Amino acid sequence: MSCPDCFKGSVHDYTSPVGCEETLFGVTTYVAGVPSQRTSPSTIVFITDLFGLNRVNNKLLADYFANVTGIRVLIPDLVPGGGVPVSALGLMENLTRPTKWWDIRGHISRAISFIKFIPYFLPVLTGTDGAYHKYLAYARAVKAELPAQGKLGVAGYCWGGLQTSRLSKEPSLLDGKEPLIDAHYTAHPSSLKLPNDILDSVRQFKVPFSMAIGDRDFAVSKEQVVELEARLREEFGNGDGEGGYHYEIKLYEGCEHGFACRANRTKAFEDQSANMAALQAVNLFKKWLL
Repeated sequence: MSCPDCFKGSVHDYTSPVGCEETLFGVTTYVAGVPSQRTSPSTIVFITDLFGLNRVNNKLLADYFANVTGIRVLIPDLVPGGGVPVSALGLMENLTRPTKWWDIRGHISRAISFIKFIPYFLPVLTGTDGAYHKYLAYARAVKAELPAQGKLGVAGYCWGGLQTSRLSKEPSLLDGKEPLIDAHYTAHPSSLKLPNDILDSVRQFKVPFSMAIGDRDFAVSKEQVVELEARLREEFGNGDGEGGYHYEIKLYEGCEHGFACRANRTKAFEDQSANMAALQAVNLFKKWLL
């Protein structure tokens, strides 16, 4: 279940995306960056939060990855219901605004916001499993058409972190023995069953893993992060290659859920943390996909 913070945050309208939308493997896809920037045979499949392509932040972040790494970055438009519209930001802010018990008008306003929000969230409640199978088919199609030296990475944000964690357990072919994913990054994932979902995603194919998480995240508590790190060390060692396992978890102090893709850029602390999380992803992909 996603938390209210999955539907909050700022819109990064300070610039415009430079990529374009194409139909790849039968799916509308945002292809990040410009072709002249692509110097690598590898590809990153970027799985967004519940806003999908509706929120420009996701496209801008994908553009950054493409520009800095030289890797093709794809955002398939597969969020159930077409993704939550940006207009839902105001509804969620109203829903979570503190209201005195005697404020009848405030409670009525919140009730109206809740009713308006249902059509946006219902597709997610009923369509997540179906969406995952579409992401799996898409990722396998991408992997199959990569050149000989090409590798496949995934980046999952919020709800997308559930999808990328599941993909990291999959073979490149049905009943195959080769991994589908070569590097896995996730920022403030939601809807995971921790620690097992992450342990499974690392264990199956020893996929290099990196997670960015805030210490004020409501979807994944600081206590859960501590437990996850302890379980990772217990089973896989210290994460720097012992037994063939590579993993890292970076905890960002003072950051809440969504900071890596929905930070308020006018607040220096939030902006800096988001930039550091983006660099964390870039470093992972440069190490394992180039």
